Amino acid sequence: MDSIDLPSASREEKRYQQHQNSTSNSGYIDFLSPLITVVTKNHSKTETGLDYGSGPNPVLTNLLKNRGFVVTAYDLFFSKNPDALQQSYDYVLCCEVIEHFHKPAESFRELFDLLKPGGSLYCKTNLLTPDINFKDWWYKNDFTHSFFYTTEALAYIRSHFGFTNLILKSDYIQFIK
Repeated sequence: MDSIDLPSASREEKRYQQHQNSTSNSGYIDFLSPLITVVTKNHSKTETGLDYGSGPNPVLTNLLKNRGFVVTAYDLFFSKNPDALQQSYDYVLCCEVIEHFHKPAESFRELFDLLKPGGSLYCKTNLLTPDINFKDWWYKNDFTHSFFYTTEALAYIRSHFGFTNLILKSDYIQFIK
């Protein structure tokens, strides 16, 4: 999205307040399950995680904490905790976040720097694939979605920021530092 067309912070926050994400929403829990599964499979309960862009109700953070994991919530609008960005983490979660970045290069640099060596960045977003007719693509209709990713863009992010590996799954993306 051209920078002149980016939504204001207040307009973005109003939109995010409309989200119906809660632990009582079984559809949303199902949506989060791939991230919960990969964290519980790949990380121990002594490792630390950051839910970056946790939203008005940090469901992912709470579900992992309920399983005994150490996870900190951070959100630019709802959990602005500058101390959280001064630490290093074994994993960082970005569930439906990276498509909202106004300055993706700065944001990915920050995410890379938040990871300990060998740490993982897990992202969940809809990729723009060659078979998608952009004009008809529902995902572009959210005015807060300012950047869309292709597999080529993800490969560029991996190499440009120094991630050692990129793993593309059907329901999440994993960058390894």
